[in-house]
Amino acid sequence: WLVGYFGSLSVDDSLECLKAMLTQNIRQNLQIVVQIASKYHEQLGAEKLIEMFENHKSYEGLFYFLGSIVNFSQDPEVHFKYIQAATRTGQIKEVERICRESKCYDAERVKNFLKEAKLNDQLPLIIVCDRHNMVHDLVLYLYRNQLQKYIEVFVQKVNAARLPIVVGALLDVDCSEDAIKQLIINTRGKFDIDELVEEVEKRNRLKLLNHWLESRIQDGATDSATHNAMAKIYIDSNNNPERFLKENPYYDSKIVGNT
Repeated sequence: WLVGYFGSLSVDDSLECLKAMLTQNIRQNLQIVVQIASKYHEQLGAEKLIEMFENHKSYEGLFYFLGSIVNFSQDPEVHFKYIQAATRTGQIKEVERICRESKCYDAERVKNFLKEAKLNDQLPLIIVCDRHNMVHDLVLYLYRNQLQKYIEVFVQKVNAARLPIVVGALLDVDCSEDAIKQLIINTRGKFDIDELVEEVEKRNRLKLLNHWLESRIQDGATDSATHNAMAKIYIDSNNNPERFLKENPYYDSKIVGNT
């Protein structure tokens, strides 16, 4: 009856009544307030309802209210506030889902919020940065906050194709070469070897890949990217490059010739 009664009230009266219900007994009235807000949000305005829940510091109410409309809303504010509310009520799986599925949130704003939230699980931040090409910034943040294990999680379980950018970022923050080499060895998913070579080469650290490239060749790799990089290392280090260039059929002479 009460939900139906709100349908006969003006917008201002409805909001005043909802605020009074939250003020008088938020524990008893929260469920019905959420129900009314969900039913009449188009008339009352999502922005005003969000403000009402926030003013009463009811992130639980905000989470359930926005949860009822977020999948149908294209309002960036609704999506951002839902991520906030889900984070503050410990609904991390739901934070992950929205970060992964939503096309409506402001990625920069969500990234900054998730950084400040300092979650125990960095997967939502990883998802946002991966989807919106903020990988370099992500790696710097994780490394500087002693969260290196999540860098491994990212390239080993979320998106191995990002390994070249990750390696470049780690070199930028002077991560140890041994740690970077181990990360490359442990990454089993597919990534672009040419892109990896380019990232280390433009930082003058191509020799870092020496042992990894040699092991790939020993394992029978015949892709030109591997052999081009190996040729460059032999030339740069003057390690008998003539023999490699004469006997190796797999490198691209046009690319190596420009070295």
